[in-house]
Amino acid sequence: MRTYEAVMVFDPALEVEQIEADLRKLNDLMAAGGAVRKWERWGKRRLTFEIKGRQYGYYVVAVFDGAPASIAALDRTMRIYSSVIRHLISVLEPGHVPEPDAESVRTLGAAPESAPAAVAEISPVEAKPVENGAPVAPDSEAAEEPKNIG
Repeated sequence: MRTYEAVMVFDPALEVEQIEADLRKLNDLMAAGGAVRKWERWGKRRLTFEIKGRQYGYYVVAVFDGAPASIAALDRTMRIYSSVIRHLISVLEPGHVPEPDAESVRTLGAAPESAPAAVAEISPVEAKPVENGAPVAPDSEAAEEPKNIG
């Protein structure tokens, strides 16, 4: 058996219950062919480019052990699900395999109940002033005048 990582991007317009149901089905499919090591929910993030008319996606990552034959079935299932707008399954190198996390497998990567249930939107990166290819120091007194080379 090999260790795989599956990154799934779900349609953000779906209800949480629909995503949960699909994750349970995918978890069962992964566990049938091997063992699930870890689930991580990255939450709602902006896509680099639009996919199926969506600018955002709900990211979920799973690490699992499985046989190559089970990977083909998992890939086919993800293609059929309309809730998964994009996915990628890759083989993990032996040195990069995380330790099994029973809690994340039990909760399918959901945050603990003490944490807020709402998915926070990722704020855009603030633009920082740049001069001559280097960032400008926040303290204007510490910044030197740009030298005119020419």
